[in-house]
Amino acid sequence: MRRTMRVALLLWLLCSSAGWADELNTQNALPHNFPSLTAHVYDANALADGYIFLAVATEVQGVGYYLMVLDNDGIPYAYRELPDDYAYDFKVQPNGLLSYAQFIHHHSFIGGGHCVWVLLDHNLDIVEEIRMGNGYIAEAHDFQLLPNGQALVFGYYMSQVDMSRIVQGGHPAAQVSGGVVQELDADRNVIFQWRSWDHYDFADFAFRRATNKTVSAFHLNTIEMDTDGSFFLATPSWVKKIDRQTGQIVYHLGGDENEFTLVGDGADASHFGGHAFGRIANGNVLIYNNGNRQGTTSSSVHEYRLDEENRIAEHVWSFVPQTPIPAWHRGNAQRLPNGNTFIGWGGASGKPIPTCSEVTADGRIVFELYFDNPEVESYRAFRLPFPGHVRGIEVTEYELATGNTYVFADDGGDTGVTIKVIDRTGDGYNEVTVQRMPFSPLYPEFPGKAPRLLPLRFTVSQHGILSISAEIAFDASSLDFAEPEALTVYYRRYPDSGLFLPLATTYNPATQRVRALVSGVGEFVLGYPDVADVPFAPLLHEPQSLRVMDFMANHPESLRADRDYTVNQTLPVSLSWSPAGFARFYHLQVSRDPDFAVLDVDDDSLVEARYVLETVERDTVYHWRVNTYNHGGVGEWSYGSFATVEPAIQLVAPNGGETLSRGLEYFVRWTDNLDEDVEIELYKDHVLVQSIGVAPSDGAYAWEVGLNLEPGDDYTIRIVSTVDGTLADTSDGTFTVE
Repeated sequence: MRRTMRVALLLWLLCSSAGWADELNTQNALPHNFPSLTAHVYDANALADGYIFLAVATEVQGVGYYLMVLDNDGIPYAYRELPDDYAYDFKVQPNGLLSYAQFIHHHSFIGGGHCVWVLLDHNLDIVEEIRMGNGYIAEAHDFQLLPNGQALVFGYYMSQVDMSRIVQGGHPAAQVSGGVVQELDADRNVIFQWRSWDHYDFADFAFRRATNKTVSAFHLNTIEMDTDGSFFLATPSWVKKIDRQTGQIVYHLGGDENEFTLVGDGADASHFGGHAFGRIANGNVLIYNNGNRQGTTSSSVHEYRLDEENRIAEHVWSFVPQTPIPAWHRGNAQRLPNGNTFIGWGGASGKPIPTCSEVTADGRIVFELYFDNPEVESYRAFRLPFPGHVRGIEVTEYELATGNTYVFADDGGDTGVTIKVIDRTGDGYNEVTVQRMPFSPLYPEFPGKAPRLLPLRFTVSQHGILSISAEIAFDASSLDFAEPEALTVYYRRYPDSGLFLPLATTYNPATQRVRALVSGVGEFVLGYPDVADVPFAPLLHEPQSLRVMDFMANHPESLRADRDYTVNQTLPVSLSWSPAGFARFYHLQVSRDPDFAVLDVDDDSLVEARYVLETVERDTVYHWRVNTYNHGGVGEWSYGSFATVEPAIQLVAPNGGETLSRGLEYFVRWTDNLDEDVEIELYKDHVLVQSIGVAPSDGAYAWEVGLNLEPGDDYTIRIVSTVDGTLADTSDGTFTVE
């Protein structure tokens, strides 16, 4: 069957930005800038349930920046037009809120860009904006809101590295990207942080395309919490599993550091260079693998069974389209509840490809959808239930009596809940209703460390009962709980608000029921203990003079014990660090005494892993130390020190004796501790010839020696602050231009 949707569709505008289908008004059409789509349903009976979630992710003349929820005919059920820029990764989160990445700055060195993660309710109204902490800015490729209300988010940071010492032709002041991952608690404080360059050495890293001013070393695509409390971090080159308790890498899958043996027909190391990676319900992992830019390799989807203990990856399933789809960027794959796989193909730079497809386990394509203009792309595509349509399973029992047991199941469905009434008060008619929703709770709070929740919530309400004590039981078999003996039932009085308290919970393996005693109605959830907090000493970063920050601001490297650090004594000083594992808050002490007998700073309640000393003494050595507090206790101190010095510039090259050829490019190099730009001047026989240029104070400037320069052996370079003309340095000797 072929079904087509064009621009004229039956919708009305809910407001200036959001629209909904209107069954009563059949005359209104979509906005003129809504992208047209064509849907093909090849086997309606084989389709999974749910709507299709897309977001325009390209700049196309005449096409608006739309988030859209579509039915199988390609007809929008809901949409929202964004005013300023396109979006990435429009999807439903475990608690039923929707999310997308709203760009605030696009990267030029890599795909994606800085963003704010926006949460929407089922009316597509904004309810929250989520940002990274500790001075980092979120990146648009992926974001996961966890069932317990916490969030996984990642971004990039830049480190200035002398790549000329590492690769031939490297830039001496290269900006090298690193990846930073954060877990945010329900209050959006950073409780875990992992930075790539805290675990790698620049000199030993396998760089590719490393001679530019900006070097893209990490291209993060996917982050996902695994079932054991660790998380997966995936790039186009590799997958890493990272231990949240310690921050250490558990293993490397794919790429140069691969630890796994690949087995099974069709197993291929290139499969692990995909754009999306995640654990699926059967315990395997699913990978979306892009094609190449040349179009000689098709995009594809692969499923592997991982033996993590023995480091074996067994290939068990693939879908490779018979007609190659050359989608070289973006994309994802999603395993659906009916066993089908939904594929968002990403983009092929204007080549006509499906936006998304649904395929069966035996490889039949049962659904495809296209943007009619192939220049229009969606970063990812999902088939998901629309939260506003989900009623869950709701069952009511009447006239509950003390001593009786009630199974909340009927022809409309089984909630999986049984309630045994131990005691109740209240005369006359009564009823109890149980509703099971396939979403985690909204706005959960927990005493102490939050558990890892299941994506389910149960609401118990009553009428005609003054008080009740009962045993509530959850059927582990019908609800498909893994390790039910490890579950704890949590309860709060008011749905969607307040503190969840743990209930004394038992598991009966004979009846396969998870049980708890309750003394009221309200909202119930189930969860596993999270990975335990262990208070390790934090990883200190190099102290820095605080400089003006832009979108790609430098973040310091890990502090090294064998180095002496200095800062500009006229500037504020930035101190920063990363937790090793979990952190709830930090204790920072700063002193001019190495024994910390007299303290300049003593703050034992820092939530952010950074601190700014607004002023420092001249020509002074400072000592600083930080420890971590978490639910496991207090960690050991980590120590650092730095000296304050005068503002200074020192020219490194050309510094005398060099020979430069006209028409060729050379680096002018220097060191400084300034905040302002510097000007680079060329002199011949002590006479100013020209201003070569104004540059940021980053230590290197690429200078093409002019063809019009007079040859000679009496040239020098002078570098001077653009703010203070007395801050300058000149070549120690002359160099030659030939």
